[in-house]
Amino acid sequence: MAAAFHRHVSPRRRSGFTLIESALAMVIIGVGVVGMLQLLAAGSMANGEATELTTAVNLANNIHEIMVGLSTFDPVNPAIWSKQGTLATYNDVISFNGDTYSPPLDVNRNSIAGMGAWSQSVSVQTVAYSQLTTLETDDATQPAVRVTVSIVHNGRPVYQTSWVFCGVVPP
Repeated sequence: MAAAFHRHVSPRRRSGFTLIESALAMVIIGVGVVGMLQLLAAGSMANGEATELTTAVNLANNIHEIMVGLSTFDPVNPAIWSKQGTLATYNDVISFNGDTYSPPLDVNRNSIAGMGAWSQSVSVQTVAYSQLTTLETDDATQPAVRVTVSIVHNGRPVYQTSWVFCGVVPP
């Protein structure tokens, strides 16, 4: 019998990735990239909303600043609960009741150019001087009023704030 000649074959060294390993690596990297893009989109949306809210707060504060130093009611004719004059000549808080400004006003009572999509609405209500949470009928003898300012952007309410404005206590 002839002797069989066995040749010892050494295993080949693998180099590189297999197709499955490459596909798995691409899936893992793809999931990570998609997650990062969603995070970036969410951050951009939150930044836009924060900018809108900051603008709304500043517009409401403009109305508050305009009213600083004014009387609650017209100092010349305090018995009247109504508008006295025009925006430029308002000398009391009550005159602002029911007004809506679009474009909104700055602290000097001038319209702010380029902000036509924004509006400021003002409501003034009489409150009981001894209990500021209780609304009263429109009464010029009550020195305390609640001013509410609502800010709207593109027809959507963005911010609302109110404060109590106290004048001199009637005798």
